[in-house]
Amino acid sequence: MKLIVRADDVGYTIPYNMGTEEAIRNGVVTSADLMLDCPGFEDAVERLKKYPFLSIGWHSHFWGKPVCDPAEVPSMVNEKGWFKFRKDQSLKDTCDYDEIVKECRAQVERCIRMLGKAPDYTHSSRGGVFETARRQVCDEYGIKYGFCTKKKPDGGYVETPSEEYASLGIYMVNQPATVYKPSFDDSMTVRKTYSPVKYYQSNAENMLSKEVCITAWHPGFLDDHILKESSCTEARIVDMIALCSEELKAWIKENHVELINYRDALYGTHDYQNHLKVTGSDLAVR
Repeated sequence: MKLIVRADDVGYTIPYNMGTEEAIRNGVVTSADLMLDCPGFEDAVERLKKYPFLSIGWHSHFWGKPVCDPAEVPSMVNEKGWFKFRKDQSLKDTCDYDEIVKECRAQVERCIRMLGKAPDYTHSSRGGVFETARRQVCDEYGIKYGFCTKKKPDGGYVETPSEEYASLGIYMVNQPATVYKPSFDDSMTVRKTYSPVKYYQSNAENMLSKEVCITAWHPGFLDDHILKESSCTEARIVDMIALCSEELKAWIKENHVELINYRDALYGTHDYQNHLKVTGSDLAVR
């Protein structure tokens, strides 16, 4: 099985980025999803430049403030100038199409200016005016989307690959079964027993049978901004520790799992494995 290990919310804040970098440098993160509109974006870009073997994604929550002047995208912001749908994603479909396109272009171009390239990919699972506009911008800049299968816990589909990518066999496990479980459950037992390592060891969703599997986590340190703004808190620290753990690395080796990034999955490159080989890592597939 080929495995993508994705770090989400990169760029949230500077302290968060510090924890993500730990999971890249000493862990098994193969891809980083950037929040292009959040306070830690510029810091995140400077850190990620050191790790060209990662693929870079566009994390499309729009959780911060617009890159455009808020006056240029009035349908997208609240009275404080933040995106109005941060706490209610359904409000995305009340936004003006042309304003969404303008803001999306501004975010991608900010990434190009600072990182030297557009994001490699994004995930797109919602319909409506917002996602239609965002997909238009992805097409303009060559950002890949619509390439994986993702099922709901009840068995329905959140996302299915387009004909172009169906043969690649890319599958993404259910996020509600991972970091969101302790975040939205008041049970202390659930919170204390949350374990990304055990999730892998249990072969959740029969992931080892997949050709290519995507697993997404939120490894990073916490600060006041995240504690005030996010429902996902201590699970982020657990994720960071787990992705650096020898126990997880042992599972990868025992099951002959090939770590890859999104570019490797989409284009047949060997970026991540080449990195492992030149650094002498025993996680490299020989």
